[in-house]
Amino acid sequence: MSMQIVIRSVLVLFGLLAGSPSYAYKVQPMIAEMTPTGRGAQISMRIDNTNDFPLTVEVLPLKLNMNKQGKETLTPADNDLLVIPVTAIIAPGKSQSVTVRYLGAPDITESQAYRISVRQLNVLRNENDIMNVGLLMRFDTLMNVKPDNTDAKLRVANVSKNNKDWLVEVENIGTSYGRINEMKWTVKSGGKTHVIEGIDIGDYIQSTFVLPKSTRIFVMKPVEGFNASNTTIELSTESSR
Repeated sequence: MSMQIVIRSVLVLFGLLAGSPSYAYKVQPMIAEMTPTGRGAQISMRIDNTNDFPLTVEVLPLKLNMNKQGKETLTPADNDLLVIPVTAIIAPGKSQSVTVRYLGAPDITESQAYRISVRQLNVLRNENDIMNVGLLMRFDTLMNVKPDNTDAKLRVANVSKNNKDWLVEVENIGTSYGRINEMKWTVKSGGKTHVIEGIDIGDYIQSTFVLPKSTRIFVMKPVEGFNASNTTIELSTESSR
């Protein structure tokens, strides 16, 4: 399988305190897919310094796990991913290429999720010439290592009500990560049917990511005219668009 990369550039601007300078840089891709072997086991990232001063960054690989509510747990993944360089000083208006190479088990049978954390560092020296390093901000990009012949298999196991919202429990019994916004949602209650797909899914649910062999509970805006207590939702890859 050839490497697939979804390039999403994110430009972040923020001020630390009133009267202090703002900081900006760009990282791409923000979402990428790798393979455990072959040419797809290595990709290149780019960090653009859009400031008018040097940018010091640290790049760290992290293993991503997620609970039912979508809360992430990140742990060091240096044994699985090699990042070169780990640190860099990028001149104003310049870019730094970063190589990410998968070093983990080549025979994995399920997709593995990682974050490549790009951290802007504030490096200062005190009057004794001792260097102090502080974290200003960070981007955590999403990196999935996906073997051949793995697929997501998503199904809605339960729909319930929580105050004004619905809670939709989605199971992924497949061997690859899945995204609920890539599915066609058929909402049924009695004789009524309502279809949600494409960008319209974002109007109801904000999160999308489900790890393989796992369950996520998504908070969903209710579909008008439907009651959670007697509503079912079917997920399919078919699209009418």
